[in-house]
Amino acid sequence: MLNLLGQQVVYHHQRCEIIELLDGCELVLQELNQDSNIQPTQYGEGHRPVPVTHVLPVFDGEGELHAELIAAGLDQLLREQGLYGQ
Repeated sequence: MLNLLGQQVVYHHQRCEIIELLDGCELVLQELNQDSNIQPTQYGEGHRPVPVTHVLPVFDGEGELHAELIAAGLDQLLREQGLYGQ
């Protein structure tokens, strides 16, 4: 699945890049537009802008591809990479 890093997808009408694969079998997408979020400190004080990110689970509770992943078109990308299904 590391082959997915750097791939670009559209998620909720926003162009995103896959930037990380988390241990819990989740993909981290970073929006490629100019919008940002203010990242809070451990005390809840906002200090710096960071790119908007989304965490998508790869599988649902039944072991099937998660609906959010399919909505982002990542099921097709997984199949193209030979990582899921035929």
